[in-house]
Amino acid sequence: MDRPAGPPTTVAAAEVTATKIYVNLAMADTADAVAAQDVDGVGLLRAEFMLTEALQNRHPRELIARGEQESMVSAMVDAVGGIAAAFAPRPVIYRTTDFRTNEFRGLEGGDAYEPEEHNPMIGFRGCYRYVKEPEVFALELAALARVREQNPNLHLMIPFVRTKWELEECLELIDASPLGKQRGLHRWVMAEVPSIAYWLPEYVGMGIDGVSIGSNDLTQLTLGVDRDSDICAELFDESDAAVLDAIGRIVSTARRLGITSSLCGQAPSTNPAFAEHLVRMGITSVSVNPDAAAAARRTVSAAERRLLLEAARS
Repeated sequence: MDRPAGPPTTVAAAEVTATKIYVNLAMADTADAVAAQDVDGVGLLRAEFMLTEALQNRHPRELIARGEQESMVSAMVDAVGGIAAAFAPRPVIYRTTDFRTNEFRGLEGGDAYEPEEHNPMIGFRGCYRYVKEPEVFALELAALARVREQNPNLHLMIPFVRTKWELEECLELIDASPLGKQRGLHRWVMAEVPSIAYWLPEYVGMGIDGVSIGSNDLTQLTLGVDRDSDICAELFDESDAAVLDAIGRIVSTARRLGITSSLCGQAPSTNPAFAEHLVRMGITSVSVNPDAAAAARRTVSAAERRLLLEAARS
C-alpha cells in the first residue's frame, strides 16, 4: 500500500552577496574540501606552513648555501599548485612569506643568519626583508611563476609594507623575475601598517591593484597594543573608533581609485555590526577561516539587504 505523500522537501537557497566571501588557507591538504564550499576564492593563502614543510625545517639561506634550493621550489610548486587548481578559476591570493626573525631562527641553521631582535613583531619582516634578502625572495617568486603557467588564477600579495621606497624596490624585484613577466598577475598589498592610509594612492600609481586589511596587525599598530599580551587584552579592539577610521580611509581610497579592497579576519563572521560597517564602507570582499565562511555570507547578505531597503525607502 502506497503511503500518502508528505510535504515537499525544501532546499535552502544559497545566499547571494555582492561582497565576495573568500577564505583563508594555510595548507594544501584541505583545499579540495574547502573549494567545494560556497566561497568565491582564497583571499589569504598563508605561505608559512607550506614553506616550513618545503624547507624540511631548514633555514632557506642554509639551503642556498648547500645548493639545495630546487627541492624547496619544487615542493612549493606542488603545494601551491594543488590549491590553485582546486579553486580554479576562482582567484587565489598568495601572501608571500612573513616569518619574523624569531621564527626564522627556530629553523635549522637559523641562528647563523638571523639577528636577535627585542621586538620582532615590528622588526625585520615582510616587504623590507625581501628587499634586503632578494636571493631568498627569488625562490618564492620562481615557485609562483611555475604554478601560474598552469593556474593563472594565482595572484601575489606583499605583507607588512611600511613605506613607498621599499615597495618600489620590491616591485622591481617582482617585475625582473619570471613571475613579473607573466600577463594578468594581480599585485596586492596587505594593509597592516597604518602608514598605508597615507601611501595607498602612491602604491596604486606603482601598479598595486588590490589591498587586503590585516585587522589584527592594523589594530595592534593603531592602538599600540601587543595583540599577544594577556595583560593588555582588553585594550585590543578591532571595533575601536580609531581602527574603524583607518579601515574606512583605506576602503574609501580603494573605491575612489578603482581597486579591490578586502579584510582578512574573523570579525565579519562573528560581529554583525562590524560586518555591516564594512559593507556600508563599500568593501569588495572579506576573507575568513573556512568554518566561518557560511556565517560570514549570511551576515554580509543581511547587511546588504538592509542597505537596499534603506535605499528603497529613501
